[in-house]
Amino acid sequence: MRRMILPLMVFAVACQPAAVEQQATTTGPDVEAVTALLAQYSDAVEAGDIETWATFRTDDMVAFPPDAPAFVGLESLRSWAETTFRETTTQFPLQADEVLVAGDLAVVRASYEQTVTPRGEGEPIEMSGTWLIVLRKQPDGSWKVWRDMWSVIAQPGTPPTG
Repeated sequence: MRRMILPLMVFAVACQPAAVEQQATTTGPDVEAVTALLAQYSDAVEAGDIETWATFRTDDMVAFPPDAPAFVGLESLRSWAETTFRETTTQFPLQADEVLVAGDLAVVRASYEQTVTPRGEGEPIEMSGTWLIVLRKQPDGSWKVWRDMWSVIAQPGTPPTG
């Protein structure tokens, strides 16, 4: 049941009137702006820059991490991110596999491979996964993450979760 809810939510968001009024596109200045934002987002994660990282998200954003409850609102996710940024460093190259813009919404399908290294003692942890992001165009023309869902691909020999 849980696996069916998100696709239905993405469909509902994509069918909002603002998205239906304009033809969807995979090229153009808005696609370029979204792609640039993702590069800046990745840079902020790698720098451990929580303030810049937060500017890429709307205050009413919702994040759906794997095997955990959703974070509703930037402040709930920020608390988790502050702990993560404080306790680890992360190499986070991000690859946008698909960017689709329709009106004031953009949907990004991406993949990532990251290395998370504990500060102090501990071995680096390598992981990869997929990411689905819905961004909203802001009144000033910038784009921000509005809905965010990611998965972690299990390493060989690791039993699946969920």
